[in-house]
Amino acid sequence: MHLARFLGIGGFMVAYDNGALAGCLLMDDFQQTFSFDSNSKSAIVLSVPLAASSIIAVLSGPIGDKVGRKRFVFIACIIHTIGTVTQCAGHTFAAFFIGKLIAGFSLGMFSVMCPLYQSEISLPEHRGRLISMHQFGVTIGFCLAFWITYGTFGMRNKLSWSIPLGIQIAPPIVLMLGLYFIPESPRWLIYQGRFSEAKQILRVLRAKNDDNDVELRMEYTGIIQERNYDRKYSSQSYKSLIDKGIDNNRKRTILGVGLHIMTQLTGINAILFYLPYILESTGVNESNSALLGNGISGMINMLATIPSFLYIDRWGRRRIMIIGGIAMATCMIIIAAVQGAYSIQLPASSVHVFPGTVFPITVYMDDSRASFCVLVFLCLFLACFALSWGSMGWIYPAEIYPQSIRAKGLGVTTGASYATSIFVSQIAHVSLEEIHLIFSGALIDQSPGAHHPQTAFEALSHLKQFNVDNGIDLSKASLHDDLSTTVASSSSTVNQLIYHHQQSHQQHQMDATLDADPSSRPQHVEQIELKPLN
Repeated sequence: MHLARFLGIGGFMVAYDNGALAGCLLMDDFQQTFSFDSNSKSAIVLSVPLAASSIIAVLSGPIGDKVGRKRFVFIACIIHTIGTVTQCAGHTFAAFFIGKLIAGFSLGMFSVMCPLYQSEISLPEHRGRLISMHQFGVTIGFCLAFWITYGTFGMRNKLSWSIPLGIQIAPPIVLMLGLYFIPESPRWLIYQGRFSEAKQILRVLRAKNDDNDVELRMEYTGIIQERNYDRKYSSQSYKSLIDKGIDNNRKRTILGVGLHIMTQLTGINAILFYLPYILESTGVNESNSALLGNGISGMINMLATIPSFLYIDRWGRRRIMIIGGIAMATCMIIIAAVQGAYSIQLPASSVHVFPGTVFPITVYMDDSRASFCVLVFLCLFLACFALSWGSMGWIYPAEIYPQSIRAKGLGVTTGASYATSIFVSQIAHVSLEEIHLIFSGALIDQSPGAHHPQTAFEALSHLKQFNVDNGIDLSKASLHDDLSTTVASSSSTVNQLIYHHQQSHQQHQMDATLDADPSSRPQHVEQIELKPLN
């Protein structure tokens, strides 16, 4: 279990790549070397790799199901290394663009497979914490990228940008070496019919020395039953993601894609990337001061993720999303109001953040108290995001899909996230005070209607049978209800659905399980009549 946290390096690479570019775009030598002399070139370098990440994310599902989780991550590491070397070795815009494009493919692969693997090997009571390691890696990546570019900014030569970009070579190599010690996903192995390997890995992961341990055999047999049922009754095509059916995958896809889209519409990535420009608009006139502010914001984002990592499995999912959305919307509204009241509007062609930079800033604040207020609420926004939606965007989609389509479902939701990020990055610098209103409006629209079923503490095999349309009436659930009440209601609903589901397929599942693994046949079998649990 502890080794699986190592895959947080995948999240680190996703964030560091974007964070390093944000700092390098402020460096004169970088702009001159790679001929960043127009807005269109910067837009291409920002958007096209995101499009590559979006496309490969959608395709990652079937590829990962075919080659396995570990091998897929290994391939992504190789691709990322090639992309980084290409960026640093070539001193032309074309070479840098090709390198970013190659790296963009690997980032989409990491974003799908790392949370997927972590969800498949974790216990229900630790699943949120384990998957949140991906987001923790993201925050570390942004933080480190911001501080490294701040430290190299004053070099005024090739080293100022080659050091931040070159550091990207190390993480994929470290991850490739670490994969040797990380086991393959036992769920994937069982779905490939490799039962003995899966049982041995489960025994190691659960620290069970006895193959006859009841909990180990229950988990192992449950996965086999799910696999055999899926092979006979479930479709594994992309079309199944939008089919209603008994599993209501359409609703699952709407929830997963919607959450990723709304996470991007909080504006978090736009704020992190354009923060030097935002700081300039608030009156921070020196480039190194803006980069220092970038580093401080990255530190806040990283530190605020720690409580979420420690307590995400205690707090529950839905409550975190609602409270976090309201808090972030409040911060955005205040920022927009202050900027709207105290900003001076400037022609787009008359001012740039720093000499030679490509993004114009059309608003400027010359009131120190108003600037301080904006900076404070920007920091509060980052902290609220890290405590709530930062981790949930990875955890929830990785939990809600059945195993047969989990990889495809997570690929589609992640692809939607990258596609939305392209849209946000293109509109973020149009007008700072208006974009904050857009982000706050999106958060207000989502927070009261966050009707996401509770998934904490439930085994993945149970969540397959959880009918998201007929689950808990979350619209009437109180935020102040005791967590145990929510969990008990969820368990009761699951039991009812399992009963109706198993009435028609009980005998088939039992026969298929024993045929697939005769060693799981119990010594004495009693016929038990299933009854609904009220």
